[in-house]
Amino acid sequence: MSATQQASSPWLYFLLGNILPTIAYFAYKHTSPGKAAREETEYDDSDDDSEYEHDDGARGGSSAAGEWGIADAPYKMVLVVNHELGMGKGKIAAQCGHASVGCYKRAARLCPAGLRAWELTGCAKIAVKCPTEEEMRGICEAAAGRGLPLYLVEDAGRTQIAAGSRTVLGILGPARVFEGLTSHLKLL
Repeated sequence: MSATQQASSPWLYFLLGNILPTIAYFAYKHTSPGKAAREETEYDDSDDDSEYEHDDGARGGSSAAGEWGIADAPYKMVLVVNHELGMGKGKIAAQCGHASVGCYKRAARLCPAGLRAWELTGCAKIAVKCPTEEEMRGICEAAAGRGLPLYLVEDAGRTQIAAGSRTVLGILGPARVFEGLTSHLKLL
């Protein structure tokens, strides 16, 4: 093998490993459906794990929520944790995750412009302690009455707490709508 062939070998590997994938990426990017087509996909908030979901009739939302936009900023997602159950830190984190994802999906369907504004303003999330399940139910009903996108998590009962226990309520909206709703609750 000559010295010229050995010297060109690294360049060949460089071209095959870096340049060709870049060309393929840009070629595929121009032939795939546009971003707008992907964003029009309907969000489905009915998971296979329906045992984690509780609806309480709050699917409808109001026309006001559908009209939210960046002008209504700042936005926040409030996670109301049922402190009465005595859940461990890991359990609270998992249940807050369920509530966050469920609330996000619900908001994507009910008020996509408001959800986008929440994303553009930093995705603020606040976890608060709710002393009793009864008070959490009252907050849920009041939030539903205001037309806020919400998600109430019911536990499946596989670990620390009984099946059907209402663990976390997720609510998303402009910060002003939480006045008198969750403003009295202490941070977790």
